[in-house]
Amino acid sequence: MDLYAYAQIDDLEKIAKDNGIEVPRLRGYRLMSDETPMDVKEYCDGVDVEVAKDLCEATPFWSEHPYWWSSSSWTDYLKEYYITNGKIQWHKIHGWKRKVLKTAIHNGLVKYKKQAETFNKYVGRKDILYIHARIGGNNWKSYYTSVLNQPWYIEKVDDAFDSTYCDIYAKIKES
Repeated sequence: MDLYAYAQIDDLEKIAKDNGIEVPRLRGYRLMSDETPMDVKEYCDGVDVEVAKDLCEATPFWSEHPYWWSSSSWTDYLKEYYITNGKIQWHKIHGWKRKVLKTAIHNGLVKYKKQAETFNKYVGRKDILYIHARIGGNNWKSYYTSVLNQPWYIEKVDDAFDSTYCDIYAKIKES
């Protein structure tokens, strides 16, 4: 969830309405003219450790596509075993677990880079409104028709941290 965008809903709602923008499950706005570029490398730092933590909490265990995540004393133990002082303990990870972790880290980095690079592509533009909504991932199937065919729609990218959210970029009249 993008808390800064959430805090601007009231301030930027008029701009959205003036441009005919209505997005279901809205969670926030940003005017891209007010934004500064993200440092993509810094944004991606720590993705490997977060991915490893997710695999420890995954059900089924160590699944890149789990049914859910659970937190317990057991998953805390696993995280402490596989991750020490913010570093993955590669010498403790072998076979299929190592392969799954490497693939998951690669996929995580791809998602984080895509989100940051898409954001950076529109930074400084006076004619772009960033919209954060809870219609990412599988939620998109239920809502894409109300967004995709709109004249203001440019593109969407799922949130790298929580794919149930997404960032939508909309063309607006310059203010």
